[in-house]
Amino acid sequence: MAPGAAGRDVLESREFADEDDYERRPQRRRYEEPLVVKVRRQLLTIAESAARRAEDDVAYIARIVTENHEDEELRSMFVESAIDLVLEQPLKIPFVAGIILVANNQKSELATEVLNAAGDTVQNYINIGAWREVKLILRFLGCLQAIFESDGIFPLLDELFSRAVDLQTTSSEDLLGLELVKIILFTIPYVMASPALGFEAQASALLEKTDIITSTPHALVDMVNPFVPESGKPPSVHSIISLLQNQLQGEANRGWELLCIPRPWKLAPQEEEEPKPFEPGPKHRFPQITIPNPARKGARSISPEVYFSVYSGQEVETVPSTLDISSSLLRDSLVDTINLLDFNRIAAAKYLIDVDCYFTPNTFVKRATPFDRLRDIPEGRPTWKPEDVAVDAVFSQLFTLPAPEHKLVYYHSLLTECCKIAPAAIAPSLGRAIRFLYRSLEKLDLDLSHRFLDWFSHHLSNFGFTWKWSEWVDDLELPRVHPMMAFITGAIDKEIRLSFAQRIRGTLPDPYQVLIPEGKEKDTPDFKYLSE
Repeated sequence: MAPGAAGRDVLESREFADEDDYERRPQRRRYEEPLVVKVRRQLLTIAESAARRAEDDVAYIARIVTENHEDEELRSMFVESAIDLVLEQPLKIPFVAGIILVANNQKSELATEVLNAAGDTVQNYINIGAWREVKLILRFLGCLQAIFESDGIFPLLDELFSRAVDLQTTSSEDLLGLELVKIILFTIPYVMASPALGFEAQASALLEKTDIITSTPHALVDMVNPFVPESGKPPSVHSIISLLQNQLQGEANRGWELLCIPRPWKLAPQEEEEPKPFEPGPKHRFPQITIPNPARKGARSISPEVYFSVYSGQEVETVPSTLDISSSLLRDSLVDTINLLDFNRIAAAKYLIDVDCYFTPNTFVKRATPFDRLRDIPEGRPTWKPEDVAVDAVFSQLFTLPAPEHKLVYYHSLLTECCKIAPAAIAPSLGRAIRFLYRSLEKLDLDLSHRFLDWFSHHLSNFGFTWKWSEWVDDLELPRVHPMMAFITGAIDKEIRLSFAQRIRGTLPDPYQVLIPEGKEKDTPDFKYLSE
């Protein structure tokens, strides 16, 4: 035997022995995600990705849930999560409704369970007077109009209007009646955008009724006007319900186009192919819902609402015009999202940044498109910037009178988070908003001027106190009591409080240096009662 051959034999035998041991060794079990976890994740993240078609997710979730309808855990999870999504993430309501519409063709029992849960939920909210939640559930049911027997949701909307009339008749200063009318008006477009056909007459009849209330200015509407009324001039802002009433009447004349509302139930194999005609499947009875008389007012305060925009009067429209119903539909969904997700500003900011994912494709221009490039867009195509629409919605809440729903610092932090997530898109939008508000200081409500001052200084403190102060140099010649000069001095003073004078001095151009006296730079201020 050649030298070393025995050693090689020993090594080879050991290798074979190791392989045998490996085969006998217990293999690690491959982890497979439970189906209920997978479906729940896909449901909760539906429409969040621009890289994936929401229609595909709608079809997939509907197929999986119906094929596994006997799985009680999966079924109960789906029903509960669907209602939670409707109540917590209003932007996804049409997509959740799309799943139910598609699933109804395959397993109508699933749709029945969801409708029963929705009916019980909305009844509970009606009983306690939680009208925002009622609005969201009715929007969901409105999207499902095609699977209801007879007139579906319209008898309930008529009953809501009757309660509104009773409340308005009792007192001209009633606000709950306006809230009920607003719910009706915001439900109608989703009903008409649904695959249900032949309800134009019911919608028009309802609009004729609501016109009685919306055409009469509320006694308290001037108290929530963000601008000081100018004598002899029409109001610069409009009541939301009167605005929406006119927009809906315009949509009725155009055949209810409602271009911004997504229709995820229109399934197509590829984007370039025509959508398949939707088949509603089995019909269901509309949930039994009763509205007490008089309707109850909940814990959340109600005030007249006006449509406020920091992007009005621009050379190029970056947000929908108030003549377009998209302005109201986009604003309503975003405002509800903002106020419902106050417990997680990071998630709220993410939904605001991704607003273009939740509406019809081509509703907006590409994110972070420079303002100057909007002039090159052919006429007839939208020039709306998604970041402007999102920022506009936050400012509408920050400048709500008499008071916003949440603390002002929440809206401050929300804008800060938006800037952190998408600085290239949000920063220019905020710049144009700041310039609009600054130009409006002379006619802006005094309380809102203070809110603007607080937010501006707070926001700059989060981003190195940088601002193009050179734009306002000419205003330094104004009297110190002028609103613009008072804003400049107030902002610098607040910045010093948030930092220190030497640092703020370094961020200001030379003409502003006189606004920081030497006394501001002392670490310890002079004690004015110190005896000489």
